[in-house]
Amino acid sequence: MTAAEQTSDDRLVLFLAGDDRDAKERVARLIEEIGFAPFDTGSLAEGGRRQQPGARIYTKLIKNTEAEEALGTAAGS
Repeated sequence: MTAAEQTSDDRLVLFLAGDDRDAKERVARLIEEIGFAPFDTGSLAEGGRRQQPGARIYTKLIKNTEAEEALGTAAGS
């Protein structure tokens, strides 16, 4: 199944981070257009750190329903 064929609940996530809200919105739309689920991890400082090598999401295939848990941001984490 390609990313474009997946339902909204099982799409793979592409994480994004940045300090420019408009730019992040444009990137999120592009991610949606190619069939993935955008997930904003925050500013470049915080979100970038969460995506760097060695981070819990680095090189992992994560579905949008699992993204918050994978980042440790789910309720109670």
